[in-house]
Amino acid sequence: GGLTDGVTNLELTAAYASIANGGEYCDPIFYTKVVDHNGNVLLENSTESTRVMKSTTAWLLTDAMEDVVKEGTGKTVAFDDLNIAEAGKTGTTSGNTDFWFEGFTPYYTAGIWTGYDINLSQEDGSYHKVMWKEIMERVHKVENRKEKKFEIPSNIVNRKICTKCGNLAVEGLCDAAAGGATVRTEFFAKGTEPVKNCTCHVKYKVCNSSGMLATENCPLSNTYYRVYLKKEESSETADTPNLVSGSLHSFCYIHG
Repeated sequence: GGLTDGVTNLELTAAYASIANGGEYCDPIFYTKVVDHNGNVLLENSTESTRVMKSTTAWLLTDAMEDVVKEGTGKTVAFDDLNIAEAGKTGTTSGNTDFWFEGFTPYYTAGIWTGYDINLSQEDGSYHKVMWKEIMERVHKVENRKEKKFEIPSNIVNRKICTKCGNLAVEGLCDAAAGGATVRTEFFAKGTEPVKNCTCHVKYKVCNSSGMLATENCPLSNTYYRVYLKKEESSETADTPNLVSGSLHSFCYIHG
């Protein structure tokens, strides 16, 4: 994000436009044609496109950056009264000397940099996002752009995964895990989706009296099933209360 040895706004915005364009990069141009007062064409200009990434890669990046606008650091740019998809990324350099927002819709890509001619710290970290929103809302309204979402390529698939191991979620395990369900729907380029079932959750029948594995002698009314997480930890985490404990390696001693 720093400009001394970094990219220009034009270069960065063109790069984001290639994501919005399904993975095809177009050299930026500043005019398409010049005509005289009679309408005669004096100059014409065009650009060529080059594929720089797979369409699936571009869409997965877009899907991730939609969350930036919906629930992340870019919520300020969300349109007020336009039901048009948005995606983008904020950027801040050390000392708040540069503020960036690069974003796009299914129609347009725009990038905004704000800062001083010399590297001075800025206090307000949101005004550049307000500018982006105001400009892009007006452009879409003037051009009468209709409601639209980002088009999903045909070779994108979705799978329900276990968020603890990344494998396919297993009904009755991942959705019933101690500490809360660990199931989430994720998108993948076809051929990269997980094929193995969850390997980190186990369900045990526990005796309430001993806290150990229940045996056939433990009263049913005194037993319960619980789904635990198998995980190696070097220090305590939020998962610690839900891990398989030492007591679950032995059978109930109370009921035999």
